[in-house]
Amino acid sequence: MSTQFRNLDFDTAQPLDQWPAEAIQTVIDRGSLSDWRALAQTIRRNPWGPAARTAETVAGWDEHYGVDALMIGVIRHAREDIALAGRAEYAARIRSWRTQSKMTLRQFARAAGTSPSRLSDYENAKVAPTTDVLARLSHVAYGARTTRSAKRGGHR
Repeated sequence: MSTQFRNLDFDTAQPLDQWPAEAIQTVIDRGSLSDWRALAQTIRRNPWGPAARTAETVAGWDEHYGVDALMIGVIRHAREDIALAGRAEYAARIRSWRTQSKMTLRQFARAAGTSPSRLSDYENAKVAPTTDVLARLSHVAYGARTTRSAKRGGHR
């Protein structure tokens, strides 16, 4: 870090998520491009972490021409990336449950109490299911496996 910290006593070798709020504020206020990059990297790694929350608060004051918009954009994009990755993970899991259950999209949706179009949205990561819907989908998937196993004479 090239930023000079006045009246702050902390170890600058610590990860930025462990820095005091005043230090993050100083980086936004008087930091260099390399300082802002380091803060942006920390935000991308942990978009809801202490450094990101502090940067969000400081940038919300709208006192730092250009830097505020930059930090808000980094935070927004990092959080969106996490949400998209989460939806993709749920989509793969739901599709796997349906294919393993040997049901069509329409059959699986009906059994779970949702519409085929909504189930398709879940499987294509367009939207994320609520925890209630996720539980119903899981119940249908595991219930279908148990039923098939019982019909074959298997034990579960």
